[in-house]
Amino acid sequence: MYTTEDLINDFEGFNSYVSSLKAIEETLFFKPIAEGKWSTAEIISHLSFWDRYIREEMLSQMKPNAFIESVNFKTLNKQAEEYALSGVSQQHLLQQKLEERTGLASELRKKDEEEFFAKFTLNGEEIDKYSGYPHTIFNYIAGFQWHDNHHRQQIDGF
Repeated sequence: MYTTEDLINDFEGFNSYVSSLKAIEETLFFKPIAEGKWSTAEIISHLSFWDRYIREEMLSQMKPNAFIESVNFKTLNKQAEEYALSGVSQQHLLQQKLEERTGLASELRKKDEEEFFAKFTLNGEEIDKYSGYPHTIFNYIAGFQWHDNHHRQQIDGF
């Protein structure tokens, strides 16, 4: 059975991949992966901003029967995009991502099983439209793990 510990370890394990991106030439790191798409820098910033948002804003709200309204994803994504293009270095973006994921994993490890599987309503929905399962911390983090892999495939394809 896939446990919460497995989920957290796999989620934090994405840091190994992020560390490997230190080897990418900086000009490529900031080059869009395709026409009209983000660069690797923007993708990493995007993931980092979401990790921080989840840790600072979402986790404390994810309680039994809570009604949670999430940030508009376009707003957060735009902030991440602008930050990545603000002149910040590749190494800084990568280090920040590593720290954000480590911090989020640390906070997740403080949760017990009951907290991980407590059902809540997110943006007016009790069931996650992508997974078909109720909104829980476990399901939410599993969705972001899928999200990590989606972006990893984009970067690797580039």
